[in-house]
Amino acid sequence: MDDADIDSLPAEAMALLQRGMALHRSDPAGAELLFGIARSQASASLPLYRALVKFYNRECAFDAAYDMAELGMREAARLGQLPDDWRDWTLDMLNGKAASFALLTLKAMAFIELRRGNTPASVAILEQLKQLDPSDGIGSSVVASLAAGI
Repeated sequence: MDDADIDSLPAEAMALLQRGMALHRSDPAGAELLFGIARSQASASLPLYRALVKFYNRECAFDAAYDMAELGMREAARLGQLPDDWRDWTLDMLNGKAASFALLTLKAMAFIELRRGNTPASVAILEQLKQLDPSDGIGSSVVASLAAGI
């Protein structure tokens, strides 16, 4: 898969995602079914994971948001040929859009951990992000500031 494919979300998956988001409040189980179908149709679509993370976070469904972030991060790691465990990543490994998505998703995981009340896990992620993104290009310092205030 090349970098151009990483940004794409197939139309069928987008339609399922939109239907699920519209249905979520009135029929959560039906929405989850649609989300699952969308994921099965576009399992390598990083924008799908990003959309689901944002959706669940807005719904204050932090466990679901974290699960989607973790799945998206693992898929990005696979596409970017990174080790499965983010603790094994090094700065020199991070090249291309998939690696960028993996870092952004790791930052999202740190934020979600804060929302779940798990500050130590958030801080551990943020410490790794300082090593992986020393110039703070993804803005993890914002999440770090939130963590320091807790």
